[in-house]
Amino acid sequence: MRKELVFLFIIIFSYSVYSQSNINPDISLIGTFNTSTNFIKDNPDYGKLNFEMPQMELYIDGYLNPYARATANIAYEEEEFSVEELYANIVRGLPLDMQIKAGKFLVGFGKINTQHPHVWPFLNRPLFHQVFFSEEGFNEIGASVNFLLPTENFYSNLELGIYKGESIPELTDTNSVERGTNPIFVGRLSSFFDITDYSNLEVGLSGAYGCYSKAQLNALGDSNSEMEEKALNYLYGGVDFKFKYSPDSYSAFTLQGEALLNNRDVVREGAFGIDRYIDELQKITTFGAFIYADYRFEKHFSVGAKYDYTAGIVDDEPGFYTLANDDQNSTQGIEGWLSYYPVEETIMLRFGVQHLSFNYADDTQRDGETTLKLQLLFSLGPHKAHQF
Repeated sequence: MRKELVFLFIIIFSYSVYSQSNINPDISLIGTFNTSTNFIKDNPDYGKLNFEMPQMELYIDGYLNPYARATANIAYEEEEFSVEELYANIVRGLPLDMQIKAGKFLVGFGKINTQHPHVWPFLNRPLFHQVFFSEEGFNEIGASVNFLLPTENFYSNLELGIYKGESIPELTDTNSVERGTNPIFVGRLSSFFDITDYSNLEVGLSGAYGCYSKAQLNALGDSNSEMEEKALNYLYGGVDFKFKYSPDSYSAFTLQGEALLNNRDVVREGAFGIDRYIDELQKITTFGAFIYADYRFEKHFSVGAKYDYTAGIVDDEPGFYTLANDDQNSTQGIEGWLSYYPVEETIMLRFGVQHLSFNYADDTQRDGETTLKLQLLFSLGPHKAHQF
């Protein structure tokens, strides 16, 4: 409770400071309430209703001056407050139509990651996001620059950034990385095309590189020999697209997908040495992707489905042979939903179902997991709960 009071004080103080300026910020509140049940074998909550603690996102956003904006996003999840985003953005006045952003924010890797979950048409975070990023997605502390490229017939943007790297999961069985001296680098090139008067297409290419962990290796297989420290690097490559067809204000069809290719250093057991196995530094390549389709009809309804695939088992702990370092096992998911928007951009009711299946290389048998979820989401203020 003390932490909650502190955060509320900060919110009130921030608002009072802003209100004294010539340009007052926009203040918005997004609320989410989820009720779920699962049909997971041997789960103690099998078939029972689970009323989750409501979630909240408080946005404070506005111009500092004609050239720069500032944004704060304070979230309340699992009975705790946290700062999800806090950054400043110089949006005009720089040469070459350049923009600069610094602080804590969602990194431009793919399209979905730059959006908050309340904007997604589906309910569950893509599986490869759960494996290759943190619980908040690719959310980082750092700085980026954006360039509007001089393409005449379509819009193109290049974003380059340097970040602390805390969103890339470290391994529980290696030494931690000193993030202040081991930054990561991320970039995305995107283009937007008008295909017809009623349809458009956005495509993007993304990349990320850096050190995600450090390992102590025994290269001789001798328990008495000195361990050698090696940096474990990763390289992500991503591709994304979004197609939207909207012939009128009452209907729209969206097809969107993303894929990530992961190449990284991992530690594996080699041949048997003097009295133990030799530690070998190897490279693996794994893959994750999703694609979904969403159809809005009669202005207030939408229905859709999403297919997910990722290397690794989504609920494992980070380790030498798990999650992003797992080139043997995989997880697949199928999700469907039906949404109702009784009043545009202010409230939404959504019902969804997700089924996960697991594939183990060692023939481990694990039943599929099915979860049902009912979600109520509302928006109070200019930051809307969904996009039309």
